[in-house]
Amino acid sequence: MELNIIEKFILLSLDVKKGKFLIDSMSLNYGIAGAILLELSELNKISIKNKKIVVTDNKLTKISIVNACIKLINSSGKQRKAKYWVYKIGNKSSGFKKMILKDLFDKKIIKINRKAYVWGLIKIFRYPVINPKNTEEIKTKLKKIALENEKPGIEDLLLLSLLNSCKLIRILFISKNEHKAAKKRIKELTKNIEISDAVSQTLKEIQTAVLVATT
Repeated sequence: MELNIIEKFILLSLDVKKGKFLIDSMSLNYGIAGAILLELSELNKISIKNKKIVVTDNKLTKISIVNACIKLINSSGKQRKAKYWVYKIGNKSSGFKKMILKDLFDKKIIKINRKAYVWGLIKIFRYPVINPKNTEEIKTKLKKIALENEKPGIEDLLLLSLLNSCKLIRILFISKNEHKAAKKRIKELTKNIEISDAVSQTLKEIQTAVLVATT
């Protein structure tokens, strides 16, 4: 099943069996913001002009969260930098996260389990992955790119840069040697890969903004 960058990011953030998120809430929230902005970039909905994000295509898509963020950026009275939008969208990520998880649930990729404690006052949600093969396929591809020099597509590059910015690389590449090699390779890829200037500039701005927000 075809998944977008946002959905892949969420899947990689989850423990496939326990359904818990593997990174802290701040990294997750700003990671979601970065994933949304990168998806908008890949769909040619936004670009960077004078270091500020501008909407270049207002046409709505089939992805509800993408449409919501196009409207959000358009509603701003002026053009703003990627850093502003990473914080703005990140601070709204609780609602956006629910939208993404519901989409994954509707696609029968995850379950949504709820447990109530203290007479129902505290509710804990878990999102175990129905078929871990989906997550493993994404991980395998990213590992081949980072460790075996397999050529990445644009989406792979965007996803790797995002994972590197919000602490998921350490979870994906567990051993010290793999982690070190992967970080070096990702840095080379985001610097040297042949992609359009517009995508390259957008990627660097968003990557930097997410890194700053999560640290």
